[in-house]
Amino acid sequence: EPLALLSLFLVALSYGATACMLSCMPIVSPILLANGATREASLRSLLPLTLGRISGYVSLALIAYTGSFFIKSLIRDTELMGYLLGSLTLFMAFRLWLDARRSSSCCTTAPSTPKSTLSLYLSGALLSMSICAPVVTMMTLSAASSTWYGALAYGLVFALGASILWFLFFSIVLTKVLQESLVHLGTYRTLLRHAA
Repeated sequence: EPLALLSLFLVALSYGATACMLSCMPIVSPILLANGATREASLRSLLPLTLGRISGYVSLALIAYTGSFFIKSLIRDTELMGYLLGSLTLFMAFRLWLDARRSSSCCTTAPSTPKSTLSLYLSGALLSMSICAPVVTMMTLSAASSTWYGALAYGLVFALGASILWFLFFSIVLTKVLQESLVHLGTYRTLLRHAA
């Protein structure tokens, strides 16, 4: 079992560094951009997102272990998960837009941060629900586990592997790129915040 955990971690690490990171960029970039792309603001947004992703992967592992037919069919319904993630993304975008309008109409120039870490956490959890080959591998191993804590270990190992490079990329690399972009595009800052 240690070899399976290590293998799953490496699969998750490569998954988090490639496909997952690229597919999350259109969702995460506007959130970071709307908050001014500072390191502190990015961390305030990325921590709940990352915790949500980790919780989502662990939940998938435990769900696979329990073998509940209803929940498995619900998770397999990628259309429903797409609607849930899309609705939450639109809700967050609307809130960020309202906050941007409020801050631009007041006397303050400080960027606003999302008021609810719950919406960021839920976004992270729903981002982890995109069923692809690496996630199916984790779920298969979890379903075949002989104990619930074995399934939990698979979920945690996968979640950490999928989240480490993802978190570092968005908190360090993309935040710096967006921060530099805002310096060069300072005259368009309000427009960018509204678009984000």
